Amino acid sequence: MIKDGNLREIADLSYLDMVSAVIASACHDFAHDGFNNAYHVNFMTDRALRYHDKAVQENWHASESMRIMLAPENNFAEGLEQGDLKVLRKRIIGMILATDMAEHMSHVNLIDYKVKHKGITSEQNNGKIIIDTEGENEKFTSQ
Repeated sequence: MIKDGNLREIADLSYLDMVSAVIASACHDFAHDGFNNAYHVNFMTDRALRYHDKAVQENWHASESMRIMLAPENNFAEGLEQGDLKVLRKRIIGMILATDMAEHMSHVNLIDYKVKHKGITSEQNNGKIIIDTEGENEKFTSQ
């Protein structure tokens, strides 16, 4: 889909967008303990307390992934400018947090609204209309 399906062009994605998506995909369940958010909240586990009962597992996956990637000995950020690293980190965290099923319907409703109100049709190559590119604060607002 990314390469052969022209996703990069359709959605007008940058290199950082693409790298962020691949990394977020790999990290979205990193260090999963086999329990769901409801378990953590109901039993007031350390994870639930740390993340105030909000997207407990997703926050854990994002936090632990970033902690390891940004450790100096892993050289993950080597060669990246500070501004690019901030964007990359924001996008990775946003995509991981967007996997919280408690927010699923709000994401679906947002896409549905944009499709209906921006004239998006399956006949047109206009997927980039779905992703707001007016400013950095508009991208991946599920954070």
